[in-house]
Amino acid sequence: MKDESIYKFLAERRSASILSEPAPSKAEQDLILNVAGTVPDHGKLMPYRFVVFEGEGRHKLAEGLVNAANENRHEPLDEKLIPKIKAKAFAAPLQVLIIFSPRSSEKIPEWEQMCSASCTGYALVLAANALGYGAVWKNFAYDTGSQLRTLMQLQDGEKVLGWVNMGKEKERETSPPRPLDKTRHALFIAH
Repeated sequence: MKDESIYKFLAERRSASILSEPAPSKAEQDLILNVAGTVPDHGKLMPYRFVVFEGEGRHKLAEGLVNAANENRHEPLDEKLIPKIKAKAFAAPLQVLIIFSPRSSEKIPEWEQMCSASCTGYALVLAANALGYGAVWKNFAYDTGSQLRTLMQLQDGEKVLGWVNMGKEKERETSPPRPLDKTRHALFIAH
């Protein structure tokens, strides 16, 4: 199947950092999560899960982020940083946290499972974009912290890989195409 509209969609994709209401609806969230479940996954282990924060639930995420920042310091957190840390939970109307949840397997090493879990981040972004929402994958700057571990019901061995913010793009971010420098990032061997 050749479909140039799909190629164009992928080639022109950009992260959207300024997001506002509305968030994807519950039905759209289901569609987005279903797409994330289609990532390459040797052995069909599904070594990932998601925690979705929206609405008032973002206050719990904000408090958990502050707690994580506090627990990752040797000295108390500077009070001036707290509003900035909390603001991360309100950067978009919906945050989908990506949890790496490795499975016991004799055939599939943990690194390969993490690759599969990481692919879900990009799949979440693409699915949100396909439904008309802006999205951006953010990293998780701290160790999770006890409050977030409890809130997200993290088990031993699980870790947060990052999260995807989703919402309506305030304005479409345009940037020039980013052609791959093939002399630097690709090696072609024909014979």
